[in-house]
Amino acid sequence: MSSTVIIANPVSGRRRAGLAQAPAEQVRAVVAGAQGACDLAYTKGPADAERLVREYVTGEGGRVRRVIACGGDGTIQQVARALAELSPSLGADAPALGVIPAGRCNDLARALRIPLDVTLAARVLTAGREAALDLAAVNGRTYCTVATMGFDAAVSRFVDRMRMPLKGTPAYLYGALRVLARYHAPHMTLEGDFGRRQGRIFMISTANTSSYGGAIPIAPDARPDDGVLDICIIEHRPLPEIVATLISAVRGRHAGRRGVELLRTRELRIQTDRACELWADGESIAEAPATIRVLPAAIRVVLPE
Repeated sequence: MSSTVIIANPVSGRRRAGLAQAPAEQVRAVVAGAQGACDLAYTKGPADAERLVREYVTGEGGRVRRVIACGGDGTIQQVARALAELSPSLGADAPALGVIPAGRCNDLARALRIPLDVTLAARVLTAGREAALDLAAVNGRTYCTVATMGFDAAVSRFVDRMRMPLKGTPAYLYGALRVLARYHAPHMTLEGDFGRRQGRIFMISTANTSSYGGAIPIAPDARPDDGVLDICIIEHRPLPEIVATLISAVRGRHAGRRGVELLRTRELRIQTDRACELWADGESIAEAPATIRVLPAAIRVVLPE
């Protein structure tokens, strides 16, 4: 077994499997050319990335120094989750996470300033530095970027189901337009280091990184290495105000608008008056009631110099 393993999703970004394998092969060629042999394994179904990480890291073929996730934010989430669960027992021998963005939105790569071009991202793996990375967990399930509930979760659900050739922010904006007219904001109770908030909440985002939906800066000051979560709460308001706030949010200019509150906390507890999903890293991850916690320095990640 080589010291570097690539875990790749062959259908990230909803591409046909035969076409989606090219990025992972390209990454293997770059890494192998600089560091020697590099293993490559493709996922075959949901949660398969976690299984592959455990098999490689705990196997008897020698120490794995880096596990590279090649795919969308969901694939990267699975690899990061498995590494976070294994890291406490491995200590200094725990592998670092490498990120190759190959999905719809690639929000973690953007937050870490990893190039979206596959070749340039692969070069980061050969010449980059390792640093600690915070993760977060909702009801015990780990995520990397932003967990959303309310309107933006409803949009995520719509975008996930739609069959259109849209990616990133255009897909989110199209989904927002389709969902907005029929969306009804739930009543929520929110508790954290900031105290308590109650009322009809249009949407709430709990951010480990600053953006989601392909570079929408919902929590502009969020950093994945500061040991806290940034919270963006948008209250229920009349439709014209909501539309104006959403337009501002896409540009990262929503701070200070009426009905918008940006907070920080190490833990957030959410209760709702009806069933509500939470989405994170492009996937449905939990339902309310929910407890979200930051996981400081949960894993190490390879970053550009």
